[in-house]
Amino acid sequence: MNLFVADPHWSWWIILYFFFGGLAAGAYFMATLIDLVGDEGDRELARMGYWIAFPLICLCGLFLTVDLERPERFWHMLFKSEVVDEALRQGWPWTSASWSWMAHAPLLKTWSPMSVGSWALVVFGLCSGLSFLGSLWNDGRLYRWLRLGLLGRVIEFVGCLVGFFVAAYTGSLLTATNQPVWSDSVWIAPLFLTSAASTGIAFLMVMAHYRGVSGKEMHRLEHIDLWALGLELVVLTAFLGSLGPFLSALLSTGAGKLLIGGTLILGLLVPLALHLRLGVDNPRSAVAASVLALVGGFLLRYAVVNTPAELLSRGPAHVAGISPEDGRRHGSAGADPGNRTPDVHPRSKVFPDE
Repeated sequence: MNLFVADPHWSWWIILYFFFGGLAAGAYFMATLIDLVGDEGDRELARMGYWIAFPLICLCGLFLTVDLERPERFWHMLFKSEVVDEALRQGWPWTSASWSWMAHAPLLKTWSPMSVGSWALVVFGLCSGLSFLGSLWNDGRLYRWLRLGLLGRVIEFVGCLVGFFVAAYTGSLLTATNQPVWSDSVWIAPLFLTSAASTGIAFLMVMAHYRGVSGKEMHRLEHIDLWALGLELVVLTAFLGSLGPFLSALLSTGAGKLLIGGTLILGLLVPLALHLRLGVDNPRSAVAASVLALVGGFLLRYAVVNTPAELLSRGPAHVAGISPEDGRRHGSAGADPGNRTPDVHPRSKVFPDE
C-alpha cells in the first residue's frame, strides 16, 4: 500500500476494452485503406474489416458499462442528467419545448479523458456501424452510398481518425495518472496505437484465411502485417528504454515478465520470424504468425494494466509516494528520488535497484 498513490483496481472488463478497442480500430483502418487504394478483387477483404470493427466496438461499450459501479447511469457520461430530466418533464419527444431542452443535454468535458473517450466511442461506433451496413451486400444503394460515394469516404475518414484516437487515448490516460511505470514513460500511447494496427491486421488475416481469400490478397496483407509488427517492435523497445533505471522494477514483476516473454518474444519476434523465413508459400505459417500476434497484443494490455498494482502491493520497500513535504531524502519513507543531491533522478514512484 502507498499512502499517496491509490492502488489501481482495473478488472478484466477494462483489459478486454483496451484489446478489442485496438482490434476494432486496426481492422477499420485496414478496411478503409483497402477501399481507397485496393482493386476490385480486394473489396472482400475490406468488407471483412468492417464486419470486425463494428461488433467489437459495440462490445467495448458494453464492457465499459458493465465495469461502472452504477451501469444503469452510463449515459450520464454523455448527457446532463438534470437537463434530460427536465426535457422528459416537458414531454420529450412530443413537444417542441422538450426538444429545446434536449438540445442542451449533450455533455462534453474537453478536460476529461473519460468524457472525450466516451464520445469518441460513440462517434466511432456510428461510423463503423454505417460502414458495416454498407458492407452487408456487394451491390445496392447502401453499398454505393456508404462504401463508394463521397458520403462513404467522409465516414471512413472520420472513422479512422476517431478509431485510432480510441486505440491510443487509453495509453495517454495511463501516462497521465500517478501510477508507477505508467507515469514514467510517454510511449504507452504510441505502443497501444501500433499494437492496434498489428492486431487488427492479424485478425483480418485469420478471418481471410478461413474464408478462402486468394494468395495474392493474402500476400499483400502479410506484407503490411510485417511492417506493422516491425513498427510495434521499435515502439516497444523505445517504451522499455524510456523507463531507464526503473526497467528493473518492471521486470521484477510477473506482469513485466509476461510483457517480455508474451508480447516481445511470442507476439512480435516469433511472428516476424515466421513471416520473414516461411513467407506466404505456407498459408498455415501466416495464420500461426497472426494468432501469435493477437496473443501478444492481449498480453501487452494485460501486463501494462497489472504492473502498477503488483508494484504497489509490495509496500514502501519498492514504492515511494509523492509527497508535498520538503527535506525528505532518498531512501526515507515517502521520499522522492528527485530529492537526492547532488545526483538528480527522474521523478518516479519506483526505486531503481542500486
